[in-house]
Amino acid sequence: MDPAMLTPVEDVSKKILSKQIDKQDAMRLFRSLDKASQLQVLEIVRRADGTAPALDGKRATRPLKALAQGELTDEHRVWIAALVETYERFVPNSRAHALEQKAHVVDPRRAAHPIRDLKPLQFQIAWTLAEGAYVHDADGNRYIDISGDIGANLFGHRPSFLIDALRQSLDQGIPSVGHSETIARACALFCGITGHERALFTHSGADALLSAVRIARAATGRRKLVVFADNGVSTTAGMLQDFADPLIVLDDADTASLDTIEQRAGEIAGVLIEPSRSGQAGKPSAEFLKALRQLTIEKSIALIFDETIAGFRVCTKGRADLRPDMAAYGEIVGGGLPTGVIAGAAKYMDLIDGGAWRSGDDSEPGAKRTGMAGTHSQNPLNIAAALAVLGEIEKRGCDGVQACGSGTCFQCSLSEKTARLADTLNAFFAEERLPVAIDAFGSFFRVRFVDSDRAVTEALFFTLLRMEGVETHFQRDCFLSTAHTDEDIATVIAGVKASLSNLKRSGFFRERAEDATQDAAVQVVAPLPAATAFAPPPQSGNATRRNEMERLKALLAADLALAEESGNY
Repeated sequence: MDPAMLTPVEDVSKKILSKQIDKQDAMRLFRSLDKASQLQVLEIVRRADGTAPALDGKRATRPLKALAQGELTDEHRVWIAALVETYERFVPNSRAHALEQKAHVVDPRRAAHPIRDLKPLQFQIAWTLAEGAYVHDADGNRYIDISGDIGANLFGHRPSFLIDALRQSLDQGIPSVGHSETIARACALFCGITGHERALFTHSGADALLSAVRIARAATGRRKLVVFADNGVSTTAGMLQDFADPLIVLDDADTASLDTIEQRAGEIAGVLIEPSRSGQAGKPSAEFLKALRQLTIEKSIALIFDETIAGFRVCTKGRADLRPDMAAYGEIVGGGLPTGVIAGAAKYMDLIDGGAWRSGDDSEPGAKRTGMAGTHSQNPLNIAAALAVLGEIEKRGCDGVQACGSGTCFQCSLSEKTARLADTLNAFFAEERLPVAIDAFGSFFRVRFVDSDRAVTEALFFTLLRMEGVETHFQRDCFLSTAHTDEDIATVIAGVKASLSNLKRSGFFRERAEDATQDAAVQVVAPLPAATAFAPPPQSGNATRRNEMERLKALLAADLALAEESGNY
């Protein structure tokens, strides 16, 4: 990255971590920052080093450690029992509903790894109404919703332009499998906004990803697919290892990964990567993506962007220099309806329908084609919703003339609000020595417990946060929408602070073993306050990523099996 483009916090942090400057210069630069910026620098250094060394050479105070389940005392369990009673009084109807529906409802979103001491808290809330930035439950509670329908909600719940479009489509009654002007307009508008040449609507983002992989294999005649994961992935029940073998799983987006791709280029059909990985700011870096783009061009490998979560969360004009061969988008395009889009260069997309041809001349569809399922993927309700959402994005987004950040782009405005939320909370975490961080990208952010993996303290935090009136998601992915006001964001910040302060005061964070004195007494657990909060137990960033990769791996394996049977790979 050009040093001139770095913020003061980034510049100082980079110089300290790279040891480009000596101790005296580091101190001078550090002291030139305001207090909030100094706290951000310390947090960056702490993440990189596992501690926060003071710039004067003395050891700084390390963050506390979140309590694990095996560290719970009888006092902690008494506190949890009191919370369970409070929570059951808070959402009794949701609890009753959850118990009744388990026998018949198969719920893939139910907590896969229940925590023994928190099982009475681990049930989903029954929702009755969603409006703007809020959701209401069966017990009459209203919450500020930052779950964003797992990313699909960009303009808040039930925006008027979306409701009007759906009503008009219902009145028209267009057949589900027929062609319509609405489909043509939606595809043209999508390509105009994103810069892709051709687009196809699918049932979901997962369908779009599978289609992109199949196209890549058909185009190159190769089988291998490169995917990225924080940890290696393994097969799941019912999935044969033979079907997983075509995946090349790389641990990180770095030079070593580029070397692997170059060395094995002759067997790689495509590289699938999130250009903004799971809300981790700056990962992968713009430099890596540019190098990957150049390498895949040189080696005739299809580059596929997974935009199913973060797509349209940042200004599309601001990312015009990163153009993949294909990209998969999720439900955000359809305003939350079961919608996905696969879009890309014509030479790849033509493999689905043979490409454009005209009557009255010698043009004809291309003979090389690959099969794709999805009889009702162009459902008129989905397409009407997509046209309405895309129209709103075009109207409120960057006009293509003025630079991003000029005030004309709603995505830039949302990104700025999200950054302020993250900065405020990260400064609070550092000041309170809490092992927590907010990772943000665009209007997408995640609350990350630095040293825990589905730990009890982490789950309790989200429980308390819900009871503070803030609704999240069990995977911890959070999103701001245009419906969130400054007052809503202030309430979210206050709820996070109150929930973590409650846990800290009640003994769920402790000194690290290497920092604690041998005769330190066990902290006395404080009584449960009258007002607490709730949210379902999330998974850690690594665990979430592993599950996402395992699900994708299973889907890709099944798709490869079908392709091998039909000869379409």
